[in-house]
Amino acid sequence: MSEHTVESAGLGPVPRDERIAAVDGLRGIALFGIIAANMRAFNSPQAAYFDHSLMWTGAADRLAQGAIDLWITGKFITLFSFLFGIGFAIQMERASARGLLSSRLYFRRLAALFGFGLIHMFLFWWGDILATYALMGLFLPLFRKRSDRGLLIWAAVLYCWPLAVSGFTLLAVWAGAQLPQFPKTTPEEIQRLVQVFAHGAWMEIFQERLKELAFMPLGLVFYFPRILGIFLMGLWVWRKGIVRNLAAHAEALRRWSRWALPAGLAGCGGMLAVIEVWHPDPMAPTPLGFVRDLLGSAGIPALSLFYAAAVGLLYLRADWAARLRPFEAVGKTALTNYLLQTVICTALFYSWGLGLFGSVGPAWGLVPTFVIYAAQLAASVWWMNRFSFGPMEWVWRAITYGRWQPISAPRFMQAKI
Repeated sequence: MSEHTVESAGLGPVPRDERIAAVDGLRGIALFGIIAANMRAFNSPQAAYFDHSLMWTGAADRLAQGAIDLWITGKFITLFSFLFGIGFAIQMERASARGLLSSRLYFRRLAALFGFGLIHMFLFWWGDILATYALMGLFLPLFRKRSDRGLLIWAAVLYCWPLAVSGFTLLAVWAGAQLPQFPKTTPEEIQRLVQVFAHGAWMEIFQERLKELAFMPLGLVFYFPRILGIFLMGLWVWRKGIVRNLAAHAEALRRWSRWALPAGLAGCGGMLAVIEVWHPDPMAPTPLGFVRDLLGSAGIPALSLFYAAAVGLLYLRADWAARLRPFEAVGKTALTNYLLQTVICTALFYSWGLGLFGSVGPAWGLVPTFVIYAAQLAASVWWMNRFSFGPMEWVWRAITYGRWQPISAPRFMQAKI
């Protein structure tokens, strides 16, 4: 029997009764943070996403965006990446328990994810994360046999990589190096882009998107290694058995949440103050820019840890575990919901839909954020009460395992969410 046949016969999607509720619930909650952080990116030119003062200067918009940046931006994509690392650990553990070789399935799974990401970023929106996950996931098997200590060291080094690059770049500028300068985005260019996305033909929007994607190589050098570092933290946490036995680690969760909240607010609050008071150029190496990056690099993972620990503690209480069950449905259909957020928001803002691009600031942007997520919450509960997988999860699994998976849940497994 070939490796492919052995793997396909013995390895399948994680059964519903083997899933960990807290992981699904946390992933579902994280999807709210992702749409909240991304709403400005759906509704603004790329430059205005990185510097909201280019478009949104009113008091209500600045207050709303400040709250989003303090509590949400960066924290939930960190949680998503962390959960991807846990997912990798679960796949490898299940494969090892069955004595099966899983490399072909694993890389086919990543290839499918990469394909979804390419379609997402080229046809819909520049801010895709799926292709990044697929690329960084290629390196995860290299760490499969690393010791726990080795995982932590590599996680720390990779997480700090963007900060190290930022510091090195700043030193190079001080030493007289001539670095490429990114052109400043003028108000006229902002207005031109708003007109293109709100009223232009699809091909005009596609051409602008290609320009936006030209910045992706910078992400590969500066930011993508941090994603891999966060993956490794997820792998480490799974090895330590924390998510599998929350009760045994309750005191650690309480301790982490007590220090992570103030540390996270201090770091993210300081980062926000630097941005709002001094407005360092997000695309140029400056001392204030390095301070901003340093504060964010400390504050963002701390707040992410607080959210994860808080959700874990809530799952130790039966009443809260029941209240959080609907979020598990969103988490089980995370790929579908993530892509659906893009489809809905581009339909709201781009010319092929309502053409509201550039007309909904961060304050009013909270309205579609809550409405869309509430609709996804209800739809996900309805779907998961009837089916085993979300629609895109079903396609992903079919590509991975080389056969169609049954999508309807057996009656004995259809517990109401």
